[in-house]
Amino acid sequence: MLAATIALQALACSAKAADLEEFWPELSAFYQLNPTARLYVDGSYSKGKESDQLSLDASAYLDLSLKPIARKELQSEDWQRNRYFWSRIGYTRVFDVEGGGSRDVKEDRGVVALYARAPLSAVTLEARARVDLRWIGGDYSSRYRLRLDASREMEWLAHTVVPYINAEWLYDTRYDAWARTLLQGGVEVTATARFRYELYLARQNDHKPSDRTLNALGVVLKWYF
Repeated sequence: MLAATIALQALACSAKAADLEEFWPELSAFYQLNPTARLYVDGSYSKGKESDQLSLDASAYLDLSLKPIARKELQSEDWQRNRYFWSRIGYTRVFDVEGGGSRDVKEDRGVVALYARAPLSAVTLEARARVDLRWIGGDYSSRYRLRLDASREMEWLAHTVVPYINAEWLYDTRYDAWARTLLQGGVEVTATARFRYELYLARQNDHKPSDRTLNALGVVLKWYF
């Protein structure tokens, strides 16, 4: 908890008066198909995350995992945190939401991601390699995303609490460059067996097509079935 608090304070203190500030609300639902597969649907609302306009992201994914053979399963009740290696495939549609309430399709995106976890004595490290296959206004491009995450699962007042911090680097083929970096620190709290919430601070640094910094407060509400 102390490490997460320090990380959040560092992100907050790094903000400058000229930086953009946003609120990123998000709703997620997970449906367990069997011990090795689940469905994941998500909706998020933001400005500056994927577009200069207000945008609504609607996503559907299939998560697949391999049961450990040479090693025992990790000691966690959470599906994701109980895996050494798993994958995600899915689709996202990004809508631009204009002031009048109309919605135009901004982007169609296919997503393929691979995850690997390494439990250490104090924290658990998770690495993610993801590719976004993007059709923006009919033009195709791809974006490669590398993320490293450190977290720790613990009990607090009879609830599971997971503070975390991560860093992500994004390569965009439209510019043939590393176009964005994203720092995020937060905490996920298990409220009930079927409901969790996550609070985080994010600092997004865009390098292409122009330099821009965005600070965001994110809230994610999660349901599990």
